[in-house]
Amino acid sequence: MMNAAPLFLDLLTGLHHRAYFLDRLSEAAETAVAKQQGLALLLVDLDNLFLINMERGRDSGDRALVALAMPLQRSARPGDTVARLGGDQFAMLLLGTSLATATQFACGIRSLVGRAHDVHPDIGTIDVCIGVAACPEHGPWRACDLLTLADLRLNSAKRSRHRPGWTQQVWAEPPDLPDEDDG
Repeated sequence: MMNAAPLFLDLLTGLHHRAYFLDRLSEAAETAVAKQQGLALLLVDLDNLFLINMERGRDSGDRALVALAMPLQRSARPGDTVARLGGDQFAMLLLGTSLATATQFACGIRSLVGRAHDVHPDIGTIDVCIGVAACPEHGPWRACDLLTLADLRLNSAKRSRHRPGWTQQVWAEPPDLPDEDDG
């Protein structure tokens, strides 16, 4: 992790917090556009935190969040930014990264996270859904566009887990449209 003042860190996980991440995203987007470099964003959502809190207690839920933060931080490369956005959602900003590479990166993170319950047996099995987005090669775009697209893809990943025959937990394709009953 970069040497950041405690003011910029989430107290539970030790990762950067949402405000720091949003500032960093804006800076990275401006740089990527100016230099025509790749920039990818992963939004990572811890599955079933509510159930962990209800069935095993909030201390177990906190340990699950920390157990997820550790492999995210270990996976980060120099210059990448890892943050806890709040609740059960995390983000990784990957500089100089294409959509294809970010998708492979996300699949690797899913493998690492699956092992986290071995470290804390009282948590139970933890898993994640990940939405992956990258800045387009051409044309104007903004940081908020990248964040919105990653969020749409995260929601597609979450929905796909509840459909018979679908198990896609990393979503980097065009966003899935909500079902009519999703409101």
